[in-house]
Amino acid sequence: MAIAGKSGKLALGNDNPATVVGIKNWSIDLSLDTLETTALGEDWKSYIAGLKEWTASADGDFNIHDDQTGQAALQEAYLNGTVVDVKFYVDGTHYYGGKAIISSLSIEDPVDDVVSVSIEFTGNGAISFN
Repeated sequence: MAIAGKSGKLALGNDNPATVVGIKNWSIDLSLDTLETTALGEDWKSYIAGLKEWTASADGDFNIHDDQTGQAALQEAYLNGTVVDVKFYVDGTHYYGGKAIISSLSIEDPVDDVVSVSIEFTGNGAISFN
């Protein structure tokens, strides 16, 4: 069964995560190093699994709050180089969660549109699906 994207959200925090306001979309990329183990004389390549990593991105309308639980918290974490607990919800209960470093924060302020924000995350350890 398909899931409507309108139920998704980005949240910060571990025990009682706070929704980051203004986010319109997010994406996660999971990757795995594949290490070649092919021996001389073989016709087909063979591999073993190596290290895993993940990155994520989120985009939306710029909306800084003073409560330090939304975009303001992400901006502060970027400026201080601190790790954040993030949860990327695909619906009301299922999410990908882990710790991440904010590797990029981009603000765009066009004259003919709303101010927007783009955030890039680099996973710091494992990501889980709950």
